[in-house]
Amino acid sequence: MEMIGKSDSDSDGVDDLEGTVVSEISQRQRTAPLREPGGAFTPPLGPALRAAPRSHPMGSGAQRGVAHDPGSQRPPESPDVRGGTRTDRTPPTPRAWAEACTGTLLSQPCRAVYIFAKRNGIPFELRPVELRKGQHHSDAFAQVNPLKKVPALKDGDFTLAESVAILLYLSRKYEVPDHWYPQDLQARARVDEYLAWQHTTLRSSCTRAMWQKMMSPVFLGEQVPAETLVSTLAELDRCLQLLEDKFLKDQDFLAGPHISVADLVAITELMHPVSAGCQIFKSRPKLAAWRQRVEAEVGKDLFQEAHAVVLKAKDLPPADTSIKEKLKPSVQVLLR
Repeated sequence: MEMIGKSDSDSDGVDDLEGTVVSEISQRQRTAPLREPGGAFTPPLGPALRAAPRSHPMGSGAQRGVAHDPGSQRPPESPDVRGGTRTDRTPPTPRAWAEACTGTLLSQPCRAVYIFAKRNGIPFELRPVELRKGQHHSDAFAQVNPLKKVPALKDGDFTLAESVAILLYLSRKYEVPDHWYPQDLQARARVDEYLAWQHTTLRSSCTRAMWQKMMSPVFLGEQVPAETLVSTLAELDRCLQLLEDKFLKDQDFLAGPHISVADLVAITELMHPVSAGCQIFKSRPKLAAWRQRVEAEVGKDLFQEAHAVVLKAKDLPPADTSIKEKLKPSVQVLLR
């Protein structure tokens, strides 16, 4: 099974400019449900960056499942979403890799999938796709994702686009801890509510803020009119206020007392304007405290690892003329 992601904007052209997560789910039986075994492969679209195997940050035991002895005939136990364990046969372990136009994980939807997979012990490898060279428009990439956008998922003959859909698919298939996407009807509805809202609001304003404030002047060498940037930052501030007032409120996390996929999707979006120098947490102590809780739940090392590329985006070399022309149609949407 392969995971090949597409970013989550339906109409603003952002997808063509950001990173790609492509994941392959192996058909091997899961032998350690909540660990991160390594593995290597030779990717068709570029060199792989192999993730180093390590023990799962949440530890082991009944809460996170019991490691299975490969020599045993008994299938491994995995956590039941309602608590306790299950002894029925678990799905095969996914193997994922992420791709991006400047290395890996420049795309916020890709970062959300990346963090989710690592946090839940899903083994994966990184595989770069040069979006600046148009590899996502190639016939080879179209065989993986006909939409030619990122990320996407392929599981045997089944393919899936949109990072939110990928997150929910993985959460169901691999029976991750319930808090990520709760079984409780109303708790799940709160997660769904945020995921439905963020596409055309927070995601759009975060992406535009990054491109107008940093990527356009640094990477493309084009300054954005001051009034355009002022308007974009005002819209971002409005979305941040809604994020606090409507979703976070006085809770620890966006959908309740526990972290969920909604928090991963949100925090990866917010790190886009942060990478451009926007001090969005400085004047918002409630939001800053939420960020610290999310980082603590994810693990500070993993959080920093996932955002290392985007936080160095300001150091990108200027694009040459051919790349500028290739990106021009999509970039124009972001600079309005």
